[in-house]
Amino acid sequence: MRWDENPEDRGRVKFAAAAGAVEGYGGRGLNGHALQHATGYLFPDQDGEEWWVIFQPWPSTGPQGHKVPGDILACNESRGDMVHVVVLAVGVWEDDAEAAFRANVPSRLEDAARVAATMAHVAATALSRRGPKAAG
Repeated sequence: MRWDENPEDRGRVKFAAAAGAVEGYGGRGLNGHALQHATGYLFPDQDGEEWWVIFQPWPSTGPQGHKVPGDILACNESRGDMVHVVVLAVGVWEDDAEAAFRANVPSRLEDAARVAATMAHVAATALSRRGPKAAG
């Protein structure tokens, strides 16, 4: 698992992990970007454990900028080398995810899960073409 900042990626913090180091996401790897709250990137849960909340884009068939569908995932790295994933939302637009997190400013994992649950899902045609089975 790694995370880093790339200036060419709109200042976003990338979050990546190989499929073999991920559990809870259907055998898929991660290569998304962290969603941010007011004071940083880590969202504590009710037990005090810290989680990354990331937007994981679906594979693209062409350049679409940042208007891509994907999933919102909570990733906890506390289990040694494995990244445990909890899926918070499936099939949402990247720009919508970023806007929802900016508008609602969740600071705890439970708040982030509530924000993700309220997001509109991508139209059925996009789901059938690039659904989560093909992700990552």
